[in-house]
Amino acid sequence: MRVFLIGYMGVGKTTIGKKLASRLSLKFIDLDHFIAEKEHLKVAHIIERKGEQYFRILEKKYLEEVCELENILVSTGGGTPCFFQNMDTINANGRSIFLKLDEKSLINRLVNSRDSRPLLAGKNAEELAVFIQKHLNERLPFYERAHLEFDMMHLNSKRLDDLENEIKRLELF
Repeated sequence: MRVFLIGYMGVGKTTIGKKLASRLSLKFIDLDHFIAEKEHLKVAHIIERKGEQYFRILEKKYLEEVCELENILVSTGGGTPCFFQNMDTINANGRSIFLKLDEKSLINRLVNSRDSRPLLAGKNAEELAVFIQKHLNERLPFYERAHLEFDMMHLNSKRLDDLENEIKRLELF
């Protein structure tokens, strides 16, 4: 059993992933943290020192490694599905769930975490909004290939129950 959460940065993949993994009795893996542990370096530092392309190669390698594990729920990085046919790898090895949120909500969530996210560092509020709109539109075709879409707007315990039930309905359990 493998479940992959995909979606734009700041949507809540890690937060929801931990809760869902616990509810479904799966081991939780945050792919970025997995990479950082394996490389003994934070993702931001890998990107700063070696560049995004180098990071994407590592990301593919570790995604394939994670796909060998069983009974896991993986929170992917926002760009993971968008490079090297990773979305094909994800869909071939488990069930994918696109956690979606509108641009305005994403901007509100990300405005205060710009410094910790390499792709957003140094952008003012206006630049951030333009970047997110353009970037999200580029990534949507990959995200929309997920087995299930779930709107993260107004998330509460009832809606989390609904998501858990949707995953179970996909005959995962």
